[in-house]
Amino acid sequence: SVQFVQTAQHAYYLANQANILPAVQQFCADQRIDCAYVQDFQTLKKSERVDLVVLKVGDLGIPKQYPTIDEICKRAEELGLELCPPETGPQYRLQYTDQPLGEWLRMVMKQINDSDGNPDVFSLERYDRGLWLDGSRTKPTIKWNPGLEFVFRLRKLET
Repeated sequence: SVQFVQTAQHAYYLANQANILPAVQQFCADQRIDCAYVQDFQTLKKSERVDLVVLKVGDLGIPKQYPTIDEICKRAEELGLELCPPETGPQYRLQYTDQPLGEWLRMVMKQINDSDGNPDVFSLERYDRGLWLDGSRTKPTIKWNPGLEFVFRLRKLET
């Protein structure tokens, strides 16, 4: 199943540049993500279309039943997939309003360290309490279940 998201220049939670930092800092505080990362947060230099694909770990054809995040990323690259730009998680959360109840998607992206130094990625979740943008721990030693879903960026074709 292929999903699409349009990322916006200088957008994280809000389109208004003046409101970005407070919104991101609040999210970081809520999720115990190290806000020092926010100071270095980089958005795409210009607006562009980002084509995404949602795949289960088991769909990647990794011989090992419970691969690590590094093994997942290596295999994804072999298949022509890339890391999502950091702003994709928040943008996708804003745009993916019809996410099915109980779905939990983890963004494959450069990891963000939480306040304890643990690497996290954004995750999009929908529970009975609503839509959530959350953080998922991605320590290199974690073994991922074949049924879990990750969001990858499709490699851009050279024009």
